[in-house]
Amino acid sequence: MQIDAKLPKEKRIEIAAEEIFSKFGYEKATLDGIIALADVGKGTVYKYFGNKEQLFYKLVAVKNVPFVEALQAAVEKEKGLQAKLIAYFTVLVEFYHKNSALWQIIYFEMLNNSYCRLIFDEDDNPTVVSRYSEDLVSEETKERYLRYHQLIISEFDILKKLIVDGMANQELKSGNARVSASHLFFGVAMGIFHHIHQVETTISYEEMAKIIVDRFLNGEAM
Repeated sequence: MQIDAKLPKEKRIEIAAEEIFSKFGYEKATLDGIIALADVGKGTVYKYFGNKEQLFYKLVAVKNVPFVEALQAAVEKEKGLQAKLIAYFTVLVEFYHKNSALWQIIYFEMLNNSYCRLIFDEDDNPTVVSRYSEDLVSEETKERYLRYHQLIISEFDILKKLIVDGMANQELKSGNARVSASHLFFGVAMGIFHHIHQVETTISYEEMAKIIVDRFLNGEAM
């Protein structure tokens, strides 16, 4: 891959970072590799991004903003629970498919911390706590863990609201909306990540979404 030298340095670093992170994952990606591909000095990376983790976070956070906006806009255009769910998953499946490598890093590297877990208060506000002893988890680790969770939560909360509204309107059986939304959301995400190379290219993202929603609403995909 060759990056256009006429692009601003910050943009070249972002393009190089996406390429290197997608190819090697977070842990095995190096700033030296990103610097070489972007053809910039090491000081330039530190100037714009600080360090490797801050660079990765900015890369995915910038992508996440229009993604969440697209999810919300898709849902708002439709009427009825089924149509809204199909619109939501059409956008989500396409984004997760096209950005699978980066989002797998979020799920399997940035959030794969056996010492941390999230708890939610009665208003659904998340807090990071240690699974074992508070001494095992630094405040810096907790802050990073929550920061990446907030990205996923921003995507998840749109689905959760659909399910809350569906239960309130008796379109769905009453129950714990967070649990129902969690099973659906993370089940779809894991399905995409684990079968990314087996995705049928002849089926559209909307058709995939219809299968997901049919399975959720009726218990059997058509």
